Amino acid sequence: MRIKQKLILPLEEKPKRVLELLGVPHLAVNNEYVVIEKDDAKAFLASFGAVNQLDVNLIKEIIEKNKEKDALAIINLIAGIKIRDKAGIFIGARMGRPEKAKIRKLTGSPNVLFPVGGEGGKMRSFQSALEAGKISSDFPIYKCTKCDKETIFGVCEQCSKKTKKMYYCNICGLVEDICKHGAVSFRKQEIDIKYFFDCCLKKLKIKIFPDLIKGVRGTSNKEHIPEHLIKGILRAKHNVHVNKDGTIRYDMTQMAITHFKAKEINTPIEKLKELGYEKDIKGNSIENDEQVIELKPQDIILPSCQESPDEGADKILYRVASFIDDLLASLYNAKPFYNLESGQDLIGHLVIALAPHTSAATVGRIIGFSRTQGFYAHPMLHAATRRDCDGDEASISLLMDALLNFSRKFLPNNRGATHDAPLVLSSRLIPAEVDDMVFDMDIAWKYPLEFYDACEQYKQPWEVGIEQLGKRLNTEGQYENMGFTHDTTSINAGVRCSDYKLLPSMEEKLKGQMILAERIRAVDAVDVARLVIEKHFLRDIKGNLRKFSQQEFRCVNCNEKYRRPPLVGKCIKCGGRIIFTISEGSIVKYLEPAISLAEKYNLPAYIKQTLELTRRRIEGVFGKEKEKQAGLGKWF
Repeated sequence: MRIKQKLILPLEEKPKRVLELLGVPHLAVNNEYVVIEKDDAKAFLASFGAVNQLDVNLIKEIIEKNKEKDALAIINLIAGIKIRDKAGIFIGARMGRPEKAKIRKLTGSPNVLFPVGGEGGKMRSFQSALEAGKISSDFPIYKCTKCDKETIFGVCEQCSKKTKKMYYCNICGLVEDICKHGAVSFRKQEIDIKYFFDCCLKKLKIKIFPDLIKGVRGTSNKEHIPEHLIKGILRAKHNVHVNKDGTIRYDMTQMAITHFKAKEINTPIEKLKELGYEKDIKGNSIENDEQVIELKPQDIILPSCQESPDEGADKILYRVASFIDDLLASLYNAKPFYNLESGQDLIGHLVIALAPHTSAATVGRIIGFSRTQGFYAHPMLHAATRRDCDGDEASISLLMDALLNFSRKFLPNNRGATHDAPLVLSSRLIPAEVDDMVFDMDIAWKYPLEFYDACEQYKQPWEVGIEQLGKRLNTEGQYENMGFTHDTTSINAGVRCSDYKLLPSMEEKLKGQMILAERIRAVDAVDVARLVIEKHFLRDIKGNLRKFSQQEFRCVNCNEKYRRPPLVGKCIKCGGRIIFTISEGSIVKYLEPAISLAEKYNLPAYIKQTLELTRRRIEGVFGKEKEKQAGLGKWF
């Protein structure tokens, strides 16, 4: 062995594996030598108490005398300097859900909260209803005092005058107020959809409309108030979809960030200066896109990932803004608000951020778009939405969309309907009023040596004096001058869209997961196989098998649902074919992969027997398939 600028060792399997496990960079040369070069060689030798010369005999002697000690203690005896454990504590983690950044769609992907009834057909489309010439559903009752005619809108479609709300009683008939019998503000009506649709086209001053405009089967709010049909025509024109409250939502995985670079968010420096960003973290004027800038607490960075199969926020929100401008001009006779030429023009505009299961939204401002699928925002903004910033999900809507189209009256009439709806809007973020979990966020620029000593001694977090956000509340420093300890080249670096989203079938996803499990040394592949079967496959198979015996039946034409199939053997409403809502394929699709997985990884007999019993239960319902020979290679 000779030492100059290189450390050259004979190529042997066990020593080379040790270098791999230690993470020491090295080269295998000519299938004869292992070469460690330059600084890597010096660092490696320093761990053995030498840089220019290595006394192998002395090292062997020290190891022989201290065999009862662990490896790190022996290394410290050899090195002559204090070498600490590289990691200390390892924390295990399971695979989380894949990243998300996509427009939210209700069942059927409607463009408008306007009922199409059974006449809308399987697609719930107005085109099908127009062919039928009518829509039968629950509609509110209004009366135009000028035209002296009933309508379903709060504004007359003929004279554009505000209409009067009416009520219907089974005994009294149509009345102007709630009678002693308890009149309601809606009734089952059969409306001439062609008349209302033509009125909307006339209002829009168009004759050509989108090929597919989708509504809802029926309204679920208390008074059965529909959205104006014009909104559906315009949303279909711009290819956007409505949420249950009348707004258009974009859902994303939450990610916390406190600093950024202009190059990471694709925003010109001059535009950032217009938004109030004048200095970098060092107090220098912003001159290039590599300078690190501190994020203002209510500014957000939205996703625009080219690798994702779903459209980015820039494209979706651009179309939403175009829809709003058309709506303002066509329905409300007002001037367009956004007047955008591209998605980049969204920078500087306001949105509302809302987390699931809450009813309080927070105003944010778009300052750029990353190439990831994450909703980058300040930890305080995430906390203001009552989330703890650990990969939860939140949605955003353009502020004008919420102000113009949101209505509490559109929300379903059931428990929990007000959750996930912006009933309250906070325009100003006050740190002392957000979720208190963020108060424990470290904001120091570096961790002192005392911090690492405390970690080694397993001290409690409150025993270590690291500056945290909670200590700055109600001071001038609660909004700015927050530090970070580790820099990064770009927030867009790395894998931006996981294969889990791109692979089409569950078999391919599972195969990829097991390949990773086998390659990663920290993972027990057998245990992963067990968890996949127990926590996913078996539950899915048994759940679908149970639902099969409780399922409804539906018509392939009009989508009418039946608890039991009609005795005539066809749909009573339209004569269409009746089919299952839960098929045999959805039950058995995971059975063979689960059995193959259990065999390949030789899982415990209990799991194999459970799978066998499940297979027999399925055969008892659907019959036994004709035997066919297939190798494990079919699945793996």
